[in-house]
Amino acid sequence: MNQYNSLTKVFIKSLGMSEIHDKRKKIFFNILLSLVLFFIFIPFVFLCGLFVKELTTVFESAGLGILCLKFVCGLICVFTFFFNFQVILSQFYFNEDLENILSLPIKSEIILAARFTACFIAENIMQFLLIFASVVGFSIAVNLNMFNVLLSLIGIITLPIIPMLYCAIISMLIMNFTKLIKNKEIVRKISIFFVLLLLLLFAFSMSKLQAFDINPFIFIKDNENFFKIINIVFPHINLFIDVLVNKSLISFLLYFILQFAFIGLFLIIGNLLYLDSVYSLNSKNNTSKKNISKLINSMKQNSIFKSYIIKEFKLLFRSPVFFINCIFVNFVWPFFIYIVYKICFSNMTLDILRSKVNDSSFITLILLFVFGVSILLPALNSIASSSFSREGANFSFMKSIPVNYEEQAFIKVLVSFIITFVGVNIFTIPFYLILGLDFLVILELVIVSVLVILLMSYFGVFVDSIQPKLIWEDEANSLRENYNTFIVMGFALLLFIVFGGIIYYLYHLGVSFNLILSVILSLFTLFNIIMIFISKKYVNSNLIEQEEF
Repeated sequence: MNQYNSLTKVFIKSLGMSEIHDKRKKIFFNILLSLVLFFIFIPFVFLCGLFVKELTTVFESAGLGILCLKFVCGLICVFTFFFNFQVILSQFYFNEDLENILSLPIKSEIILAARFTACFIAENIMQFLLIFASVVGFSIAVNLNMFNVLLSLIGIITLPIIPMLYCAIISMLIMNFTKLIKNKEIVRKISIFFVLLLLLLFAFSMSKLQAFDINPFIFIKDNENFFKIINIVFPHINLFIDVLVNKSLISFLLYFILQFAFIGLFLIIGNLLYLDSVYSLNSKNNTSKKNISKLINSMKQNSIFKSYIIKEFKLLFRSPVFFINCIFVNFVWPFFIYIVYKICFSNMTLDILRSKVNDSSFITLILLFVFGVSILLPALNSIASSSFSREGANFSFMKSIPVNYEEQAFIKVLVSFIITFVGVNIFTIPFYLILGLDFLVILELVIVSVLVILLMSYFGVFVDSIQPKLIWEDEANSLRENYNTFIVMGFALLLFIVFGGIIYYLYHLGVSFNLILSVILSLFTLFNIIMIFISKKYVNSNLIEQEEF
């Protein structure tokens, strides 16, 4: 147990961010995190619970209350499996500390248990809160007492264990019995393929809904194959719900027997297969190296600015992890807008929209839409908020090249701005043209997009310069557990709520589009000037401070 506890602590620390040494920056950073936690994170969890409560109330009227909670828990388990498969596989087989750990006199099952526990704790905090909020919302809707909720707390914490154990067991079987996976790149491509497939299937299925209606769920209940699959793959969900609803002691005991059985199976398979598969693993890339003379002949001399910006684009587009997390999101967001349209506004045809283009209030709603997308997308893609974290061990490269930090930071802002601006306007401009908006209105909307994206890009780069996550062994780990991305996302949501609310309030008061536009342009021009001044003053010193650690 001492070995297990010590290893778990080490692995958890390696997955997290390093500490901030400067007291003033630490206080500032903690204030930002606290604001995100209390004003963004907790309200989001509360809204999820409220959503499940309202949904359960509707379902309960048709005798389908339990179906709602089962669906939510099943969805969380599915997403836990898909989004943690790459993490488990990478941590078990491609972590750079493997050589040092395996040389220690520690049994393989202890290493596996500690590694799994660290991944479980680091990756599932959000799932715990979402499940808890869903359970509370469900309990209020069906009038369960507090004892039921307290009884389910242990189940709430342990619900994601089995999906992650699936990830671990499948990883060991794949690595031991196939020759398909021999380096990190193949792991990333396979996991990214499954994530993309899951997201596309989810978007496609949701787009089939014409409006929010309980009938599709009644159809699912009648066609029990859907839940038969969930019951077979995740048998602990039914036991968990039975404990919650009926306070069944037998289900409570069976729930933990099942959990321990899966853990035991995981440790047995790990004891038999893990060391052999690790020792036989050839993690070196087998691609042939280019001839040195050809490589030298293919080189071109570019300006410092051009070379650095090419380097940034190549890093984002060539790495599968950065591509899916930082690039892909910029071009998939219209699918989710389309889902909202199909569910909430399917009766709003294109002809109806075109008939409103001369209405000032309608243009104000389009302004609100553009403002929302422009402020949320640069936070979601995390290009700016991971700009220095992406360097990782290559941070020494940043301080060695003849380019000052201020110029490097500006290029990173520019890269974030270019990609996000293209991601927003490659869809919105054709939308404006299809609606038949005036050229001047289109230009004004594009300028709003420019100012908002530029502000978020500068803010993201500035936040990441305070405490970049430079210690990581897998690109996915530079984005996961990176507090900077959460801070920027929280800031973006706060701005959207405040200024989106102002726009919507002025819209209801009947204030003209031109006046609202003038207010937004003036404020965000001022915000950009302030943010540029702050970046010039502090980013350079923030990065110089990182050289000492």
